[in-house]
Amino acid sequence: MTPFRSEHVDDFVKVIHKDTVKDLIKLGHTNVAECLHEIAETCDVYMVRDKEGRIVIVSGVTFDEQDESVFFALFSKDIKESFTAMARGSKSMVNFLEKSYPMMTMMIDMEYEAMLNWAAWLGFEAVGISTTSSAQYVEFVRCAFSIDDDSPDVSRPTKH
Repeated sequence: MTPFRSEHVDDFVKVIHKDTVKDLIKLGHTNVAECLHEIAETCDVYMVRDKEGRIVIVSGVTFDEQDESVFFALFSKDIKESFTAMARGSKSMVNFLEKSYPMMTMMIDMEYEAMLNWAAWLGFEAVGISTTSSAQYVEFVRCAFSIDDDSPDVSRPTKH
């Protein structure tokens, strides 16, 4: 897991999954490269590579209108071949990010059942459904709290 920077955008554009592109378009982004440059410059964002050095996931935290931390993940077309790297990387990513962002939200399009299960596996809890003109999304939240003030360890996510 390493920081995702603008110099990685061209490499990721070549391997970004078509469903990730579709989701970015649903969210109003018309130029994928511009969107990725914006993400690299404004978000706390990292990438995970597989053993062959291919980027399999770009993920991190951005902020919504209420200044709440929103976890996001952008997948490469190699996700199935690199599933283990993606799974381990995303779990490590969430554990790393929760130290800075003890509460994270996330929304996933209802059409992606595997991603809904992935969110639950990462410790996110479904808390609602929202509808836009282009899709229905499951809203998730993940909260973590320290075991005690002196412990660097994080306990299980809080249930809502």
